Amino acid sequence: MKKKFKKMKREKLPKLLIKSFSIAIIVCMIFSFCFWLTLTLEAEDQIESDIQNNTYIIKDFIDKLETTEDIKDKSAELNAKLPMNTYYDIEFKNIHSSSPFIISSNNSTDCHAISVIVDKNGNITATNRLKLTTVIKFGKNDPENGIFVCDETAFDYPEVKQLYSDYRRLREKDYSEEKIIGVEFESIYVNKNDNTFIPHKGKIKLLKGNPENDHFDAKVLETKEIDITIDDDKFELIEVTNDSSENFPVCRLSGFRGEEQELIDRFKNNYVFKNANSLTGHYSDNDIGKEYYWAERIFTVYIDKQPHTVYLIYMVNYRTDTFIRYYLSCIALFSLLVLGITALYCWRKNIINKTKYAMEDYQRDLTNHLAHDIKTPLMAIGGYTENIMEGQLSDEEQKEYLSAILKNIEFTDSIINRTLLLNRLDNSSEMKSEKISVEKAVSDAISKYKPMFEEKNIRITTEGSAEVKADRTSFEKIVENLVSNAVKYTPENGTVKITADKKQLIVSNTVKEKIDTKELKTPFVRGDKSRSNTDGCGLGLSIAERAAAVNGFKLNVSCTDAEFKTVIKF
Repeated sequence: MKKKFKKMKREKLPKLLIKSFSIAIIVCMIFSFCFWLTLTLEAEDQIESDIQNNTYIIKDFIDKLETTEDIKDKSAELNAKLPMNTYYDIEFKNIHSSSPFIISSNNSTDCHAISVIVDKNGNITATNRLKLTTVIKFGKNDPENGIFVCDETAFDYPEVKQLYSDYRRLREKDYSEEKIIGVEFESIYVNKNDNTFIPHKGKIKLLKGNPENDHFDAKVLETKEIDITIDDDKFELIEVTNDSSENFPVCRLSGFRGEEQELIDRFKNNYVFKNANSLTGHYSDNDIGKEYYWAERIFTVYIDKQPHTVYLIYMVNYRTDTFIRYYLSCIALFSLLVLGITALYCWRKNIINKTKYAMEDYQRDLTNHLAHDIKTPLMAIGGYTENIMEGQLSDEEQKEYLSAILKNIEFTDSIINRTLLLNRLDNSSEMKSEKISVEKAVSDAISKYKPMFEEKNIRITTEGSAEVKADRTSFEKIVENLVSNAVKYTPENGTVKITADKKQLIVSNTVKEKIDTKELKTPFVRGDKSRSNTDGCGLGLSIAERAAAVNGFKLNVSCTDAEFKTVIKF
Protein backbone atom coordinates (compact mmCIF):
# COMPACT_ATOMS: atom_id res chain seq x y z
CA MET A 1 0.00 0.00 0.00
CA LYS A 2 1.42 3.35 -1.02
CA LYS A 3 2.00 5.88 1.69
CA LYS A 4 -0.21 8.91 1.49
CA PHE A 5 1.73 12.08 0.75
CA LYS A 6 1.66 14.40 3.73
CA LYS A 7 2.20 18.07 3.14
CA MET A 8 4.88 19.56 5.38
CA LYS A 9 3.57 22.18 7.76
CA ARG A 10 5.28 25.52 7.81
CA GLU A 11 7.31 26.30 10.91
CA LYS A 12 6.02 29.55 12.38
CA LEU A 13 8.06 31.78 14.69
CA PRO A 14 6.21 30.95 17.98
CA LYS A 15 6.62 27.23 17.37
CA LEU A 16 10.29 27.73 16.42
CA LEU A 17 10.91 29.73 19.62
CA ILE A 18 9.19 27.17 21.85
CA LYS A 19 11.06 24.27 20.26
CA SER A 20 14.48 25.96 20.25
CA PHE A 21 14.29 27.42 23.75
CA SER A 22 12.98 24.12 25.16
CA ILE A 23 16.11 22.42 23.82
CA ALA A 24 18.26 25.30 25.15
CA ILE A 25 16.72 24.95 28.64
CA ILE A 26 17.32 21.19 28.61
CA VAL A 27 20.95 21.81 27.59
CA CYS A 28 21.34 24.32 30.45
CA MET A 29 19.84 21.85 32.93
CA ILE A 30 22.17 19.08 31.80
CA PHE A 31 25.13 21.46 32.00
CA SER A 32 24.04 22.58 35.48
CA PHE A 33 23.98 19.01 36.74
CA CYS A 34 27.28 18.06 35.10
CA PHE A 35 28.98 21.27 36.25
CA TRP A 36 27.81 20.72 39.84
CA LEU A 37 29.15 17.19 39.72
CA THR A 38 32.44 18.45 38.21
CA LEU A 39 32.91 21.11 40.90
CA THR A 40 32.10 18.59 43.63
CA LEU A 41 34.61 16.05 42.30
CA GLU A 42 37.22 18.80 41.79
CA ALA A 43 36.82 20.03 45.39
CA GLU A 44 37.11 16.49 46.75
CA ASP A 45 40.15 15.78 44.55
CA GLN A 46 41.87 18.90 45.90
CA ILE A 47 41.17 17.80 49.49
CA GLU A 48 42.61 14.36 48.74
CA SER A 49 45.65 15.92 47.09
CA ASP A 50 46.31 18.30 50.00
CA ILE A 51 46.00 15.64 52.68
CA GLN A 52 48.34 13.38 50.71
CA ASN A 53 50.89 16.20 50.30
CA ASN A 54 50.69 17.01 54.00
CA THR A 55 51.26 13.33 54.78
CA TYR A 56 54.56 13.48 52.87
CA ILE A 57 55.54 16.79 54.53
CA ILE A 58 54.86 15.53 58.07
CA LYS A 59 56.63 12.22 57.40
CA ASP A 60 59.65 14.05 56.00
CA PHE A 61 59.75 16.47 58.94
CA ILE A 62 59.58 13.66 61.51
CA ASP A 63 62.30 11.70 59.68
CA LYS A 64 64.59 14.74 59.76
CA LEU A 65 63.67 15.38 63.39
CA GLU A 66 64.65 11.82 64.25
CA THR A 67 68.12 12.25 62.73
CA THR A 68 68.79 15.60 64.45
CA GLU A 69 70.56 14.97 67.75
CA ASP A 70 70.66 18.51 69.21
CA ILE A 71 66.87 18.88 69.57
CA LYS A 72 65.96 18.34 73.20
CA ASP A 73 62.17 18.57 73.10
CA LYS A 74 60.85 16.84 69.99
CA SER A 75 57.29 17.08 71.27
CA ALA A 76 57.52 20.90 71.32
CA GLU A 77 58.90 20.87 67.77
CA LEU A 78 56.02 18.69 66.60
CA ASN A 79 53.42 20.85 68.37
CA ALA A 80 54.88 23.90 66.63
CA LYS A 81 55.13 22.29 63.22
CA LEU A 82 51.81 20.44 62.97
CA PRO A 83 49.56 23.57 62.88
CA MET A 84 51.62 24.95 59.97
CA ASN A 85 51.48 21.73 57.97
CA THR A 86 47.88 20.71 58.45
CA TYR A 87 45.90 22.67 55.94
CA TYR A 88 44.08 22.59 52.63
CA ASP A 89 43.03 25.08 50.01
CA ILE A 90 40.19 24.55 47.54
CA GLU A 91 40.69 26.81 44.53
CA PHE A 92 38.57 27.41 41.47
CA LYS A 93 39.26 29.76 38.59
CA ASN A 94 37.40 32.98 39.20
CA ILE A 95 35.23 34.04 36.26
CA HIS A 96 35.35 37.67 37.43
CA SER A 97 39.10 38.05 37.90
CA SER A 98 42.43 36.31 37.33
CA SER A 99 42.74 35.18 40.96
CA PRO A 100 41.02 32.04 42.27
CA PHE A 101 38.71 31.95 45.27
CA ILE A 102 39.75 29.85 48.24
CA ILE A 103 38.07 27.94 51.05
CA SER A 104 40.67 27.77 53.83
CA SER A 105 40.60 25.63 56.96
CA ASN A 106 42.14 28.45 59.00
CA ASN A 107 39.43 30.99 58.23
CA SER A 108 36.20 29.06 57.73
CA THR A 109 34.33 27.90 60.81
CA ASP A 110 32.68 25.13 58.77
CA CYS A 111 35.96 23.51 57.66
CA HIS A 112 38.44 21.67 59.85
CA ALA A 113 41.79 19.94 59.55
CA ILE A 114 43.02 17.90 62.52
CA SER A 115 46.41 16.27 63.02
CA VAL A 116 47.24 14.16 66.07
CA ILE A 117 50.27 11.99 66.90
CA VAL A 118 49.89 9.21 69.52
CA ASP A 119 52.34 6.65 70.88
CA LYS A 120 51.74 2.93 71.09
CA ASN A 121 50.12 3.34 74.53
CA GLY A 122 47.52 5.76 73.18
CA ASN A 123 49.11 8.85 74.73
CA ILE A 124 48.93 12.01 72.64
CA THR A 125 52.40 13.28 71.72
CA ALA A 126 51.45 16.30 69.59
CA THR A 127 48.45 17.96 67.96
CA ASN A 128 47.72 20.90 65.72
CA ARG A 129 45.96 22.70 68.56
CA LEU A 130 45.30 26.37 67.77
CA LYS A 131 48.47 28.42 68.17
CA LEU A 132 49.82 31.78 67.11
CA THR A 133 52.97 30.97 65.14
CA THR A 134 55.60 32.85 63.21
CA VAL A 135 58.87 32.10 61.45
CA ILE A 136 61.61 34.35 62.84
CA LYS A 137 64.87 34.98 61.02
CA PHE A 138 67.48 36.70 63.18
CA GLY A 139 70.00 36.76 60.36
CA LYS A 140 71.03 34.99 57.21
CA ASN A 141 71.82 31.33 58.05
CA ASP A 142 71.50 32.14 61.78
CA PRO A 143 71.21 28.79 63.65
CA GLU A 144 68.53 30.28 65.94
CA ASN A 145 66.17 30.88 63.02
CA GLY A 146 62.99 28.80 63.22
CA ILE A 147 59.34 28.48 64.12
CA PHE A 148 58.28 30.32 67.28
CA VAL A 149 54.98 29.73 69.08
CA CYS A 150 52.76 31.87 71.28
CA ASP A 151 50.67 29.20 73.02
CA GLU A 152 47.52 30.36 74.80
CA THR A 153 47.90 27.70 77.52
CA ALA A 154 51.63 28.24 78.09
CA PHE A 155 51.40 31.80 79.43
CA ASP A 156 49.38 33.07 82.34
CA TYR A 157 48.96 36.53 80.88
CA PRO A 158 45.44 37.97 80.48
CA GLU A 159 46.65 39.96 77.44
CA VAL A 160 47.61 36.73 75.63
CA LYS A 161 44.21 35.18 76.37
CA GLN A 162 42.56 38.39 75.15
CA LEU A 163 44.61 38.17 71.96
CA TYR A 164 43.22 34.70 71.27
CA SER A 165 39.74 35.91 72.20
CA ASP A 166 40.03 38.75 69.65
CA TYR A 167 41.08 36.26 67.00
CA ARG A 168 38.09 33.98 67.70
CA ARG A 169 35.72 36.92 67.61
CA LEU A 170 37.03 38.05 64.22
CA ARG A 171 36.88 34.51 62.84
CA GLU A 172 33.23 34.25 63.80
CA LYS A 173 32.40 37.40 61.83
CA ASP A 174 29.80 36.63 59.17
CA TYR A 175 31.75 37.46 56.05
CA SER A 176 32.45 35.38 52.99
CA GLU A 177 34.97 32.55 52.87
CA GLU A 178 37.38 35.02 51.26
CA LYS A 179 38.03 36.63 54.63
CA ILE A 180 41.59 36.54 55.88
CA ILE A 181 42.83 37.21 59.39
CA GLY A 182 46.28 38.72 59.12
CA VAL A 183 48.76 39.38 61.91
CA GLU A 184 51.53 42.00 61.79
CA PHE A 185 54.18 42.60 64.45
CA GLU A 186 56.22 45.69 65.16
CA SER A 187 58.00 44.21 68.18
CA ILE A 188 57.88 40.92 70.06
CA TYR A 189 59.22 39.22 73.19
CA VAL A 190 61.34 36.20 72.23
CA ASN A 191 62.58 33.23 74.24
CA LYS A 192 65.24 31.57 72.08
CA ASN A 193 65.69 28.69 74.50
CA ASP A 194 62.26 27.12 73.91
CA ASN A 195 61.24 28.92 70.68
CA THR A 196 58.35 30.80 72.21
CA PHE A 197 57.31 34.41 71.79
CA ILE A 198 54.72 36.93 72.96
CA PRO A 199 53.64 39.87 70.76
CA HIS A 200 54.47 43.32 72.10
CA LYS A 201 53.17 45.77 69.48
CA GLY A 202 51.21 44.90 66.35
CA LYS A 203 47.80 44.44 64.74
CA ILE A 204 45.26 41.78 63.96
CA LYS A 205 43.39 42.60 60.75
CA LEU A 206 40.23 41.10 59.33
CA LEU A 207 40.63 41.37 55.57
CA LYS A 208 38.46 40.57 52.61
CA GLY A 209 40.41 39.37 49.59
CA ASN A 210 42.52 36.60 48.21
CA PRO A 211 46.08 36.16 49.51
CA GLU A 212 46.94 33.91 46.55
CA ASN A 213 46.67 36.85 44.18
CA ASP A 214 50.10 38.18 43.24
CA HIS A 215 48.71 41.70 43.41
CA PHE A 216 46.91 41.13 46.68
CA ASP A 217 45.24 44.32 47.79
CA ALA A 218 42.67 43.26 50.37
CA LYS A 219 40.06 45.48 51.90
CA VAL A 220 40.52 45.98 55.65
CA LEU A 221 37.22 45.21 57.39
CA GLU A 222 38.34 45.52 60.99
CA THR A 223 41.57 46.10 62.90
CA LYS A 224 42.47 45.19 66.47
CA GLU A 225 45.60 46.70 68.00
CA ILE A 226 48.04 44.44 69.88
CA ASP A 227 49.63 46.02 72.94
CA ILE A 228 51.12 43.59 75.47
CA THR A 229 53.74 44.43 78.08
CA ILE A 230 55.40 41.74 80.23
CA ASP A 231 58.28 41.66 82.68
CA ASP A 232 60.09 38.35 82.33
CA ASP A 233 63.84 37.87 82.16
CA LYS A 234 63.44 34.81 79.95
CA PHE A 235 62.18 36.99 77.09
CA GLU A 236 64.08 39.48 75.00
CA LEU A 237 62.23 42.42 73.43
CA ILE A 238 63.16 42.93 69.76
CA GLU A 239 61.81 45.03 66.91
CA VAL A 240 60.92 43.12 63.74
CA THR A 241 59.79 43.66 60.15
CA ASN A 242 57.12 41.69 58.34
CA ASP A 243 58.43 41.73 54.78
CA SER A 244 60.62 39.24 52.93
CA SER A 245 63.68 41.50 52.83
CA GLU A 246 66.93 40.97 54.72
CA ASN A 247 66.18 43.69 57.28
CA PHE A 248 66.72 41.29 60.16
CA PRO A 249 65.14 40.27 62.42
CA VAL A 250 62.06 39.51 60.32
CA CYS A 251 58.80 37.68 61.08
CA ARG A 252 57.24 35.73 58.24
CA LEU A 253 54.16 33.53 57.85
CA SER A 254 52.72 34.95 61.05
CA GLY A 255 49.20 33.89 61.98
CA PHE A 256 46.85 31.73 63.99
CA ARG A 257 46.89 28.13 62.82
CA GLY A 258 45.33 24.92 64.00
CA GLU A 259 42.06 23.77 65.53
CA GLU A 260 40.39 24.36 68.87
CA GLN A 261 41.13 21.82 71.58
CA GLU A 262 37.41 21.09 71.92
CA LEU A 263 37.24 19.87 68.33
CA ILE A 264 40.33 17.71 68.75
CA ASP A 265 38.84 16.18 71.91
CA ARG A 266 35.59 15.31 70.08
CA PHE A 267 37.46 12.69 68.09
CA LYS A 268 39.70 11.33 70.86
CA ASN A 269 38.14 7.87 70.52
CA ASN A 270 39.53 7.74 66.96
CA TYR A 271 43.13 8.14 68.10
CA VAL A 272 44.00 4.49 68.69
CA PHE A 273 47.37 3.06 67.75
CA LYS A 274 46.88 0.96 64.63
CA ASN A 275 48.40 0.11 61.30
CA ALA A 276 48.38 2.56 58.40
CA ASN A 277 44.95 3.15 56.93
CA SER A 278 42.92 5.80 55.13
CA LEU A 279 39.28 6.70 54.70
CA THR A 280 37.29 9.03 52.48
CA GLY A 281 33.62 9.80 52.12
CA HIS A 282 30.85 12.01 53.40
CA TYR A 283 30.19 12.54 57.07
CA SER A 284 27.14 14.09 58.73
CA ASP A 285 27.69 15.91 62.00
CA ASN A 286 24.39 15.68 63.85
CA ASP A 287 25.61 18.08 66.55
CA ILE A 288 25.70 21.04 64.19
CA GLY A 289 23.61 19.74 61.29
CA LYS A 290 26.43 19.90 58.74
CA GLU A 291 27.56 17.45 56.11
CA TYR A 292 31.31 17.24 55.55
CA TYR A 293 33.55 15.57 53.05
CA TRP A 294 35.70 13.39 55.28
CA ALA A 295 39.28 12.59 54.27
CA GLU A 296 41.52 10.63 56.63
CA ARG A 297 45.10 9.41 56.56
CA ILE A 298 46.60 7.17 59.23
CA PHE A 299 50.27 6.28 59.01
CA THR A 300 53.09 5.09 61.25
CA VAL A 301 56.24 7.10 62.10
CA TYR A 302 59.12 6.59 64.53
CA ILE A 303 59.97 9.13 67.21
CA ASP A 304 62.92 8.28 69.48
CA LYS A 305 62.88 4.92 67.72
CA GLN A 306 59.43 4.20 69.07
CA PRO A 307 56.43 3.65 66.75
CA HIS A 308 53.81 6.41 66.73
CA THR A 309 50.64 6.83 64.72
CA VAL A 310 49.80 10.04 62.90
CA TYR A 311 46.13 10.85 62.29
CA LEU A 312 45.16 13.41 59.67
CA ILE A 313 41.42 14.13 59.60
CA TYR A 314 40.04 16.71 57.18
CA MET A 315 36.37 17.68 57.49
CA VAL A 316 35.37 20.05 54.71
CA ASN A 317 32.01 21.70 54.10
CA TYR A 318 33.03 23.03 50.71
CA ARG A 319 29.47 23.82 49.59
CA THR A 320 29.64 27.24 51.13
CA ASP A 321 28.00 30.50 50.05
CA THR A 322 31.08 31.33 47.98
CA PHE A 323 30.93 27.93 46.30
CA ILE A 324 27.22 28.37 45.50
CA ARG A 325 27.76 31.91 44.19
CA TYR A 326 30.57 30.69 41.94
CA TYR A 327 28.43 27.83 40.68
CA LEU A 328 25.42 30.08 39.99
CA SER A 329 27.60 32.70 38.26
CA CYS A 330 29.03 30.09 35.90
CA ILE A 331 25.57 28.66 35.22
CA ALA A 332 24.19 32.16 34.59
CA LEU A 333 26.96 32.98 32.10
CA PHE A 334 26.58 29.65 30.33
CA SER A 335 22.79 30.03 30.20
CA LEU A 336 23.04 33.56 28.82
CA LEU A 337 25.45 32.32 26.16
CA VAL A 338 23.22 29.39 25.19
CA LEU A 339 20.04 31.49 25.20
CA GLY A 340 21.79 34.21 23.20
CA ILE A 341 22.95 31.68 20.61
CA THR A 342 19.45 30.20 20.57
CA ALA A 343 17.91 33.63 19.98
CA LEU A 344 20.33 34.27 17.10
CA TYR A 345 19.56 30.84 15.70
CA CYS A 346 15.80 31.50 15.85
CA TRP A 347 16.26 34.91 14.22
CA ARG A 348 18.38 33.44 11.41
CA LYS A 349 16.14 30.38 10.99
CA ASN A 350 13.06 32.61 10.84
CA ILE A 351 14.65 34.73 8.10
CA ILE A 352 15.60 31.57 6.16
CA ASN A 353 12.07 30.21 6.61
CA LYS A 354 10.51 33.49 5.46
CA THR A 355 12.75 33.50 2.39
CA LYS A 356 11.99 29.85 1.70
CA TYR A 357 8.24 30.28 2.13
CA ALA A 358 8.27 33.49 0.07
CA MET A 359 10.02 31.62 -2.74
CA GLU A 360 7.51 28.78 -2.47
CA ASP A 361 4.65 31.28 -2.58
CA TYR A 362 6.28 33.08 -5.49
CA GLN A 363 6.73 29.86 -7.46
CA ARG A 364 3.18 28.74 -6.69
CA ASP A 365 1.70 32.11 -7.62
CA LEU A 366 3.86 32.26 -10.75
CA THR A 367 2.60 28.84 -11.84
CA ASN A 368 -1.02 29.70 -11.02
CA HIS A 369 -0.86 33.05 -12.82
CA LEU A 370 0.90 31.54 -15.83
CA ALA A 371 -1.67 28.73 -16.04
CA HIS A 372 -4.52 31.22 -15.64
CA ASP A 373 -3.19 33.60 -18.33
CA ILE A 374 -2.50 30.78 -20.79
CA LYS A 375 -5.83 29.10 -20.10
CA THR A 376 -7.84 32.13 -21.27
CA PRO A 377 -6.44 32.32 -24.84
CA LEU A 378 -6.42 28.51 -25.11
CA MET A 379 -10.11 28.42 -24.26
CA ALA A 380 -10.72 31.07 -26.91
CA ILE A 381 -8.70 29.07 -29.45
CA GLY A 382 -10.65 25.95 -28.56
CA GLY A 383 -13.98 27.75 -28.98
CA TYR A 384 -13.08 29.26 -32.35
CA THR A 385 -11.76 25.90 -33.57
CA GLU A 386 -15.00 24.08 -32.62
CA ASN A 387 -17.08 26.67 -34.47
CA ILE A 388 -14.94 26.29 -37.59
CA MET A 389 -15.12 22.48 -37.44
CA GLU A 390 -18.93 22.60 -37.40
CA GLY A 391 -18.71 23.87 -41.03
CA GLN A 392 -21.60 26.32 -40.76
CA LEU A 393 -19.53 29.51 -41.01
CA SER A 394 -19.20 31.72 -44.03
CA ASP A 395 -15.78 32.38 -45.55
CA GLU A 396 -15.68 35.81 -43.94
CA GLU A 397 -16.52 34.39 -40.51
CA GLN A 398 -13.89 31.65 -40.89
CA LYS A 399 -11.23 34.26 -41.71
CA GLU A 400 -12.31 36.28 -38.66
CA TYR A 401 -12.14 33.21 -36.40
CA LEU A 402 -8.75 32.16 -37.77
CA SER A 403 -7.43 35.69 -37.21
CA ALA A 404 -8.64 35.54 -33.60
CA ILE A 405 -6.95 32.14 -33.16
CA LEU A 406 -3.64 33.55 -34.47
CA LYS A 407 -3.94 36.55 -32.16
CA ASN A 408 -4.45 34.31 -29.13
CA ILE A 409 -1.57 32.09 -30.21
CA GLU A 410 0.69 35.16 -30.45
CA PHE A 411 -0.42 36.31 -27.00
CA THR A 412 0.25 32.86 -25.51
CA ASP A 413 3.65 32.77 -27.20
CA SER A 414 4.37 36.26 -25.80
CA ILE A 415 3.58 35.12 -22.24
CA ILE A 416 5.86 32.08 -22.56
CA ASN A 417 8.74 34.06 -24.11
CA ARG A 418 8.53 36.82 -21.49
CA THR A 419 8.41 34.23 -18.66
CA LEU A 420 11.52 32.55 -20.10
CA LEU A 421 13.19 35.97 -20.34
CA LEU A 422 12.36 36.67 -16.69
CA ASN A 423 14.11 33.44 -15.67
CA ARG A 424 17.07 34.03 -18.02
CA LEU A 425 17.80 37.38 -16.42
CA ASP A 426 18.88 35.58 -13.22
CA ASN A 427 21.96 34.27 -15.04
CA SER A 428 24.25 37.26 -14.72
CA SER A 429 27.20 35.34 -16.25
CA GLU A 430 25.76 36.07 -19.70
CA MET A 431 25.80 39.83 -19.10
CA LYS A 432 28.37 41.99 -20.94
CA SER A 433 28.71 45.61 -19.88
CA GLU A 434 29.25 48.37 -22.40
CA LYS A 435 28.50 52.08 -22.77
CA ILE A 436 24.94 52.65 -23.93
CA SER A 437 23.17 55.85 -25.01
CA VAL A 438 20.03 56.17 -22.89
CA GLU A 439 18.55 58.64 -25.39
CA LYS A 440 18.88 56.16 -28.31
CA ALA A 441 17.40 53.28 -26.29
CA VAL A 442 14.39 55.47 -25.43
CA SER A 443 14.02 56.57 -29.09
CA ASP A 444 14.06 52.96 -30.35
CA ALA A 445 11.41 51.91 -27.81
CA ILE A 446 9.15 54.84 -28.74
CA SER A 447 9.47 53.99 -32.45
CA LYS A 448 8.43 50.40 -31.73
CA TYR A 449 5.25 51.47 -29.96
CA LYS A 450 4.51 54.55 -32.13
CA PRO A 451 1.35 53.04 -33.68
CA MET A 452 -0.11 52.48 -30.21
CA PHE A 453 0.70 56.06 -29.17
CA GLU A 454 -1.03 57.36 -32.30
CA GLU A 455 -4.00 55.03 -31.92
CA LYS A 456 -4.72 56.29 -28.37
CA ASN A 457 -3.74 59.85 -29.25
CA ILE A 458 -1.09 59.91 -26.47
CA ARG A 459 1.31 62.86 -26.41
CA ILE A 460 4.89 61.79 -25.59
CA THR A 461 7.80 64.05 -24.65
CA THR A 462 11.47 63.26 -23.92
CA GLU A 463 14.10 65.30 -22.08
CA GLY A 464 17.80 64.91 -21.35
CA SER A 465 20.48 62.52 -22.46
CA ALA A 466 23.00 60.27 -20.68
CA GLU A 467 25.29 57.27 -21.07
CA VAL A 468 25.28 54.24 -18.77
CA LYS A 469 27.47 51.17 -18.54
CA ALA A 470 25.25 48.11 -18.72
CA ASP A 471 24.39 44.98 -20.66
CA ARG A 472 22.82 46.24 -23.90
CA THR A 473 20.17 43.53 -24.31
CA SER A 474 18.90 43.72 -20.73
CA PHE A 475 19.01 47.53 -20.62
CA GLU A 476 16.99 47.79 -23.84
CA LYS A 477 14.47 45.37 -22.26
CA ILE A 478 14.19 47.73 -19.27
CA VAL A 479 13.41 50.75 -21.47
CA GLU A 480 11.10 48.78 -23.79
CA ASN A 481 9.05 47.38 -20.91
CA LEU A 482 8.71 50.74 -19.18
CA VAL A 483 7.56 52.41 -22.43
CA SER A 484 5.25 49.45 -23.18
CA ASN A 485 3.78 49.63 -19.67
CA ALA A 486 3.22 53.40 -20.07
CA VAL A 487 1.43 53.15 -23.40
CA LYS A 488 -0.79 50.26 -22.29
CA TYR A 489 -2.03 51.93 -19.10
CA THR A 490 -2.22 55.55 -20.26
CA PRO A 491 -5.84 56.52 -21.08
CA GLU A 492 -6.74 57.98 -24.46
CA ASN A 493 -5.57 61.57 -24.98
CA GLY A 494 -3.13 61.14 -22.07
CA THR A 495 0.54 62.08 -21.83
CA VAL A 496 3.81 60.20 -21.34
CA LYS A 497 6.99 61.98 -20.24
CA ILE A 498 10.48 60.44 -20.31
CA THR A 499 13.40 62.22 -18.60
CA ALA A 500 17.01 60.99 -18.52
CA ASP A 501 20.15 62.21 -16.74
CA LYS A 502 23.37 60.74 -15.37
CA LYS A 503 21.68 59.37 -12.24
CA GLN A 504 18.29 58.13 -13.35
CA LEU A 505 15.71 57.45 -16.05
CA ILE A 506 12.13 58.55 -15.27
CA VAL A 507 9.06 57.38 -17.22
CA SER A 508 5.74 58.92 -16.12
CA ASN A 509 2.26 58.76 -17.55
CA THR A 510 -1.21 60.00 -16.70
CA VAL A 511 -3.75 57.63 -15.11
CA LYS A 512 -7.48 57.74 -14.38
CA GLU A 513 -7.14 56.70 -10.74
CA LYS A 514 -4.51 55.86 -8.15
CA ILE A 515 -3.05 52.36 -8.42
CA ASP A 516 -1.71 50.29 -5.52
CA THR A 517 1.95 49.73 -6.40
CA LYS A 518 2.82 47.48 -3.47
CA GLU A 519 2.86 44.24 -5.48
CA LEU A 520 3.00 45.71 -8.95
CA LYS A 521 6.53 44.37 -9.59
CA THR A 522 5.41 40.83 -8.83
CA PRO A 523 5.02 38.67 -11.96
CA PHE A 524 1.51 38.57 -13.48
CA VAL A 525 0.22 41.38 -11.25
CA ARG A 526 -1.41 44.09 -13.37
CA GLY A 527 -2.25 47.64 -12.50
CA ASP A 528 -5.83 47.37 -13.70
CA LYS A 529 -8.44 45.48 -11.71
CA SER A 530 -9.51 43.17 -14.51
CA ARG A 531 -7.38 40.14 -15.26
CA SER A 532 -9.20 39.41 -18.48
CA ASN A 533 -7.29 42.15 -20.27
CA THR A 534 -5.11 40.44 -22.88
CA ASP A 535 -3.22 43.60 -23.82
CA GLY A 536 -0.68 42.83 -21.09
CA CYS A 537 0.42 39.83 -19.07
CA GLY A 538 1.71 41.59 -15.94
CA LEU A 539 5.36 40.75 -16.58
CA GLY A 540 6.66 44.10 -17.86
CA LEU A 541 7.65 45.65 -14.52
CA SER A 542 8.91 42.28 -13.22
CA ILE A 543 11.24 41.98 -16.22
CA ALA A 544 12.32 45.61 -15.86
CA GLU A 545 13.12 45.16 -12.17
CA ARG A 546 15.05 41.92 -12.73
CA ALA A 547 17.00 43.43 -15.63
CA ALA A 548 17.77 46.51 -13.54
CA ALA A 549 19.00 44.38 -10.65
CA VAL A 550 21.44 42.35 -12.75
CA ASN A 551 22.96 45.62 -14.00
CA GLY A 552 23.26 47.04 -10.48
CA PHE A 553 20.34 49.46 -10.96
CA LYS A 554 17.21 49.91 -8.88
CA LEU A 555 13.58 50.27 -10.05
CA ASN A 556 11.16 52.39 -8.00
CA VAL A 557 7.44 52.60 -8.73
CA SER A 558 4.98 55.20 -7.41
CA CYS A 559 1.50 56.44 -8.25
CA THR A 560 -0.78 59.36 -7.41
CA ASP A 561 -4.36 60.08 -8.44
CA ALA A 562 -3.12 61.62 -11.69
CA GLU A 563 0.34 60.21 -12.44
CA PHE A 564 2.09 56.83 -12.54
CA LYS A 565 5.90 57.02 -12.35
CA THR A 566 8.71 54.49 -12.79
CA VAL A 567 12.30 55.47 -11.94
CA ILE A 568 15.47 53.54 -12.82
CA LYS A 569 18.32 54.72 -10.56
CA PHE A 570 21.74 54.10 -12.14
